[in-house]
Amino acid sequence: MLTTDPLQYGQVLRDKSVMPTQNLGKQDFLNLLMTQLRHQDPLNVQQDKEFIAQMAQFSTLEQTTNLSLAMENLAGFQQLTQGAALIGKEVEAYVPGTETEDPRTIKGTIDETRLVDGSIQLVIGDETIDYRQITSIRDGGN
Repeated sequence: MLTTDPLQYGQVLRDKSVMPTQNLGKQDFLNLLMTQLRHQDPLNVQQDKEFIAQMAQFSTLEQTTNLSLAMENLAGFQQLTQGAALIGKEVEAYVPGTETEDPRTIKGTIDETRLVDGSIQLVIGDETIDYRQITSIRDGGN
């Protein structure tokens, strides 16, 4: 629990488990609003205009959050659709080297596409590559 004592407050903020986050979300806004209403002076009640403005801000925050989520879902679906259009295509891809492997070129037909952590992964035989590694694409029927 946070305290008003500056020494204890500083100690609480150094504890990473209670560090404030950089982004306020819907739940944070509701918590602030409820705290404000709970600690309101009954003799000096908040003006209706202020309360309506805060509710409008909350509504805007919720709509923005929902829109952001919908856009993320749409972007993922669009990437997956673009990847699916590559199924059956012959590709050539450059796979950079690692500490244990040399760089190499892979050639083959795309069997499957996957969306992994927001990135399109292509399956060529038993190899999985990132779509950004493709250097050429040909129609598999030619």
